[in-house]
Amino acid sequence: MADDKYGKLVKTLSFRPGMGGANARELVFVGGDELGGMELNFIVGVYDQIGDWAPNRGAHDHTFDECLLFFGYDDADMNYLGSDMSLCMGREQEKHYFSVPTVVAAARGMPHCPLVTEKVYKPFGHFHLALAARYSGGPVPLEGTTDGNKYTHLFHNMKIQEGHGGAAARQVITMSGDKLEGMNVNFRMSLHNAIGEWYPGQGAQVSPYDKCLIFFGHNTDNLSYLGAEITIEIGGEHEKHTFGVPTAVALPKGTPHFPIVCNKLERPYRVMEVGLAARYESVPLE
Repeated sequence: MADDKYGKLVKTLSFRPGMGGANARELVFVGGDELGGMELNFIVGVYDQIGDWAPNRGAHDHTFDECLLFFGYDDADMNYLGSDMSLCMGREQEKHYFSVPTVVAAARGMPHCPLVTEKVYKPFGHFHLALAARYSGGPVPLEGTTDGNKYTHLFHNMKIQEGHGGAAARQVITMSGDKLEGMNVNFRMSLHNAIGEWYPGQGAQVSPYDKCLIFFGHNTDNLSYLGAEITIEIGGEHEKHTFGVPTAVALPKGTPHFPIVCNKLERPYRVMEVGLAARYESVPLE
């Protein structure tokens, strides 16, 4: 079947060199205009140096909600981060430390940063998931002090669960808005290491909100490498799209999708599913 009706929803991720230093060595930035007009922009990249990600810039805030995710690229276990981190929150720049996969909820108007990589044991990854089509922000001056725990509730260890198995997922992380300051977002990161159909016999599904599927690989020397060949069917017509490089698939509210099949596998890969609703919901296409 010709893959033209929904082709605009399937975007190859074009990674580029980052700022270097403690900031990204390689990354991609994708705005809502590249995701069918969704109120979402994201960054994903690889980091391997110690230091402040934005020296001398202090804290900043946004006019939108944002989730900051820190994860590892290990082929076999998503429990491993590979670095020791510190992140300041609030006008007071209250400092918090973590060394495991973590998500930080930075609601609209919540100052955050400096962000510092204290130690690196293995190159690691970072997503920002920002709930606006375009990224923007402004500086916030240092003001006041805290008891050191005012913002602790914004930091969440990303607990790893066993996946469905087979081609579907070996491990998964799931988070919903009730754990993220009531944000209108849910996400699921999954580790895949087998060929085949994700959920054999399931058929097409729909969600009552916009969402995005982000397929990315583990080669921290070359993030343009996915390590797998994937076919996804989109629409009631089951229009097939096949790709072998990191790719984002935008799925506007009510767009049928599935089956998803891993045709070839050279190395385990990840999928980040981001839904623009506080709770995950997916139902069979009638």
